[in-house]
Amino acid sequence: MPEPRNLNLALPFFRHSIECPENPALVLDDKVLSYFELASLAARIAGWLRASAHADSGKTRVAIVASRSLEAYAGILGACWAGAAYVPINPKLPAHTLRQILQVAQPRAIIVDAAGWTRLEESGAIGEVPVLPPGSLQAASVLDGISALEQPVPVPGDQAAYVIFTSGTTGAPKGVIIRADSVRHFLDYGRSVYELDCRDRFSSFSEVSFDFSVLDLWLAWDSGASLHVVPEAQLLGPAKFIREHQLTFWASVPSVIGFMDRLKQLKEGSFPSLHISYFCGEALPLAAALAWQRAAPNSVVDNHYGPTESTVACSVERLSDPPRTTPGRDIIPIGRAYPGMRLAIVDEAGRFLPPGETGELALSGPQIAAGYLGAPELTQARFPQLEHPEFGSSRWYLTGDLALEDSGGCFHHLGRVDYQVKILGHRIELEEVDAHLREVCGCGSAAAVAWPVHHGTADGIVAFVAGSSLGPGEIMSRLKARLAPYAMPREIISLPSLPLTQNGKTDRKALLSMLEEREHAIES
Repeated sequence: MPEPRNLNLALPFFRHSIECPENPALVLDDKVLSYFELASLAARIAGWLRASAHADSGKTRVAIVASRSLEAYAGILGACWAGAAYVPINPKLPAHTLRQILQVAQPRAIIVDAAGWTRLEESGAIGEVPVLPPGSLQAASVLDGISALEQPVPVPGDQAAYVIFTSGTTGAPKGVIIRADSVRHFLDYGRSVYELDCRDRFSSFSEVSFDFSVLDLWLAWDSGASLHVVPEAQLLGPAKFIREHQLTFWASVPSVIGFMDRLKQLKEGSFPSLHISYFCGEALPLAAALAWQRAAPNSVVDNHYGPTESTVACSVERLSDPPRTTPGRDIIPIGRAYPGMRLAIVDEAGRFLPPGETGELALSGPQIAAGYLGAPELTQARFPQLEHPEFGSSRWYLTGDLALEDSGGCFHHLGRVDYQVKILGHRIELEEVDAHLREVCGCGSAAAVAWPVHHGTADGIVAFVAGSSLGPGEIMSRLKARLAPYAMPREIISLPSLPLTQNGKTDRKALLSMLEEREHAIES
């Protein structure tokens, strides 16, 4: 039998470090690291992982608690080089959440930057697991004397490449397991569609804990291109960064366009170097897409769709002339599936619906996640085996998104089946916020709603509580220790009791009506 194909994500990077060692691989603040330099760091990190954590098993996981730092990017590359699955964690997360993630992930080793080290200490999660501390990539560090791993360890397709944690309805994070062959399918699609090479300059806009970063890092490094990390201070207004770095490939959530437009950064022809503009993570309004097209006249503008469970994205709609939009919503459709992937609409019983009927969007194909780490019942519920009338029995992922397929085979996103919302591209379960509210307030009556919502994307969250002895200020203060900044409510409203539906559940529509009435009263 032939040996299984080596799908280590670091393997193309290794080849580029030999074939074009001087090409820039990472541009971070005022540092430019070549493919050879970054490969050397990754090989030393991989050597440390093997020596300190025995990270040479397919089941090994390495946590990366770092953000926009050399430790973050070299750490991810080094973990993959060693043949391990990486688990990226944002050091801005509350210590409580970090502790939960580490308990589920059970990493064999942890790599941190300065912010990650501080949060790790605050969480009390430092135990017997080896930690590569900040500053280790400098001279005279713990890596001195460690034998570098000369080349990436072979990784079979069914091995986990990474685990990314998203919000859960119980308040506990859930880890999405993505296999190496799923990432390879996603990257091969990107390479074939965009015809990338070593002359391309990619943006790195997203946190490495957000699955959008899989596109940034690995599609760039797969192509021999350079990765340019957008500084945090320029995230909401990156126009100058795009021009100074002469980026050819921009990838971000669509809401960035709105921020830039308000800052008057989208003047006609502002970004002539851009050839590819890749938006994903939330609805792309037509007005925003057209504004970006005017600013980047030499670029295609693509709207991609895909939850974390589909390996970044699995369908796309290109801005056309005239543009196609979702009727009544003035947003770009989510389009058609990538080659090899399938999109379909199902009803509550899992039956497939014909074009024109609204239901839950289901996904199938090689990019679908292996499941949720340590959660077999949730995996079984969200990844059922369904019988398709044309394709037969296969495994599908139920997205929780409402959608329909039009008569031309184009798919349109119509909102959420449940109470999941997107804020700045971050997926937030409102029921997770509810869970933290109830625990903080010591009461059973708490509910969060997305408010206001424009084009399917929430600008913020408003929380309602009933029966708590705490005031809004104290509730906010306590929530800050538990929720990420983007998930924090903008306002806490105390009520004598929360409205209920006929079946006794909290009536979120009634809460939204209260906010709408208040807004109308202010306007009048």
